This record gives sequence, C-alpha cells and structure tokens, in this order.
Amino acid sequence: MFYYGQKAERVNAVKCWNKAEELYNYSKKEKEVEEFNKKHLLKKKGISFMPICFGISFTNSMLNQASALVHVYTDGSISVSTAAVEMGQGVNEKMINIAARVFSINKNRIKVESTNTTRVANTSATAASSGADLNGNALLIACNNLLDRLRRHAADILNINDEQKIEFVDELVLHKKEKTGITWEELINSAYVNRVSLSSQAFYATPQIHFDITINQGHPFAYHVYGTAITIAEVDCLRGTYEIESVEAVHDFGKSINPLIDLGQAEGGIVQGIGWMTIEELVQDEKGVLKSNSLSTYKVPDIYSAPKKLQVHFLEDSENPFGPLKSKAIGEPPLMYGIGSFFAIANAIKAFKPDVKIKYSSPITHEKALMHLYQGKELIKSKTAEIESNLITEKT
Repeated sequence: MFYYGQKAERVNAVKCWNKAEELYNYSKKEKEVEEFNKKHLLKKKGISFMPICFGISFTNSMLNQASALVHVYTDGSISVSTAAVEMGQGVNEKMINIAARVFSINKNRIKVESTNTTRVANTSATAASSGADLNGNALLIACNNLLDRLRRHAADILNINDEQKIEFVDELVLHKKEKTGITWEELINSAYVNRVSLSSQAFYATPQIHFDITINQGHPFAYHVYGTAITIAEVDCLRGTYEIESVEAVHDFGKSINPLIDLGQAEGGIVQGIGWMTIEELVQDEKGVLKSNSLSTYKVPDIYSAPKKLQVHFLEDSENPFGPLKSKAIGEPPLMYGIGSFFAIANAIKAFKPDVKIKYSSPITHEKALMHLYQGKELIKSKTAEIESNLITEKT
C-alpha cells in the first residue's frame, strides 16, 4: 500500500533489483570500489544501488483523457491525428507504430498530422509522462473500431458470416489463416465504392483513478514504473571534482512499443538526472532574484557529464494492461536514476573523510563536494600533512 492509499499492484521492484544484481554483480563492484579506495589516497570511488518507483498519470484526474482521429484514404494511406505534441520524445513515431500494428501495414503508409485543436479538441497537456499512454490508447480504440468495420466488409466480399476469423497480415486479408486474394488497397477501394466509412474518432479516459487533494488520498496513478540502477562515481579529493564512471540499470518498460525510442529516452533521462543532482543549481541573491537565469550561470549536463559507461537493460516478462499494446511510460521515470549519482559521490567523499555528515541537499556541486572533503581548518592541515608525507614517500 502506498502512503496515499493506493494498493501496490503488479510490482516489479524485486524483479528489477534481482536482475540488476544478476547482470551487473553489485557485490563484486562494491569490493572493487573498496580495493580501489585502499590503494588511492587522493582519488576515491563511491557506489550506490538504487531502486525507483514512479507513478504514471496526472494527479489532477480530469486531465487523464485523450481523443484520436483516423482517416484511411483510397490509396491505402492513413492519416492520424491525436492531442500529443511531438517535442523530440518520439511520441509521433509510437503513434505510427500503433496504427501499423493494428492494421498490419507498412508504417510508411501512415502520416501523423500536426497537433491541431480543430481536428482533436479539448486536449490535455503532453506531460506527466502520459502522452503516449493517453493518446496511444485513444488511437488504439479508433483503429480497432475501423478494423472491425473493415472485417465486416471483407466478410461481405467473401460472402461469409464468421468475420471474427478474418485478419490482416502484411497488407493481405486472411480468413482462417489462409490468403483470400484480397490486398489492403483492394479492400479499402472496395469499402469506399460500397460507401463504408473509412474514418474513426475515439475517446479514452484512464479508468479507476481518483484523488482527493484535500487529504492526499486516493488512487491517483494507473500504474507504476520500476527499475534499479548501480552507479559508480570517482572523486578527485584534492580538487573536489568528480565524474560519474558508470550507470547500469534494469528498467521496466512493459512491452515496449519502440525499443530504440525507449532506450534513447531512458539514457537521456539518466544523463538529465545526473545533471539535476550534480550541477543544476538555482542561485538567488539576498532579495530572492534568480541569478542563475542563463546558460552562463546555470549549468546543464553535456556530453562530458555523461557516464563513461551507460547501460540499460529491458526487464523481461513485464506487461501493463493500462498502456497501449501493454507498454509503459518512459518520460520521467529514468530521471530518478540520477539520485543514485548523489549517493555515489557522497559515498566516495565518505571514503576520504569517514566522519563527514552529508545532508541530502541537491545538487552536490563540485564546490559542495570540496567543502565536504575539507570541513574545518584542522582537517585541512592534517590532510595536507598526510598528502605531503605520501608524496615524499613516493619520491624516495
């Protein structure tokens, strides 16, 4: 049971944790970090093993709705309109994948129209990691309604009654798994000639969700995304600088609609999360005016912020009844893996200064790391003497 009253269902947390241990061998990595720290005075490594759990849906329940509009043209091409806004996250490609799978046609036949409220009205924001879920489910309903209509027409052409045994495979019409000689284009042309509607509009609203903001109780999320990541960081204890050496994650994608897009979103989210936890610092002056208001003062992650090694494994045997084609959202959940970088850096600092107390206050910038490494003048003196002694020993 979650603290807001929702029952935990279809939980994959333990599966992700165990798979991460199996694939990446945390116990071995932990020992390797310990051995490294014994051999190096001015460089220390830290490791974290962190699970994530992220609820998917707008907590404002009314926003969990979407519509879709599908037109099939007489040349066999398809026009898809949804409320989803493409901003580089690949949602339009996922809409194409959904329509192509339902009709079993080449995805080159499908075009996603620009988002426009004259075609799809009363749109919810493309946010809360729900764009593909809401619009994909609406599109799935619209496509299946049209598919049923085309099945009935194919049955009429073949003069049979068992339309449920008609299916479309690779742009061919099959009956009882046997080819009928009817192609996708021929079926569409026949439907048009016989005045069968080749358009479909559908609406989707996420079922079973509700949330009372006055008491913070209810069932706000359709489902949860799970995962586990092992993060290793290395800190330069002389300067306070650090780098994320590796992030290895097992992530619950459900049944991925497009693995390449999902992988890219997961990797990008991890790097964004690292930036969130390490360098993206908001700075205000004494009057509360934001000073870090441009790229010259607000640091964002770049290629040099990315881990040297970044690996994401798709959890097997994960299905999601609330996602289109049993998929799961991929927007925000991977961002949470960035929190592991904070603890990996903190553990590296503790390897250098075991008695340091690091309050969880992100981001843990290079400046903060340096201050944690050398809290107090006496420590600076003792560490300086220790360093000088080791340098003399190395020279002799």
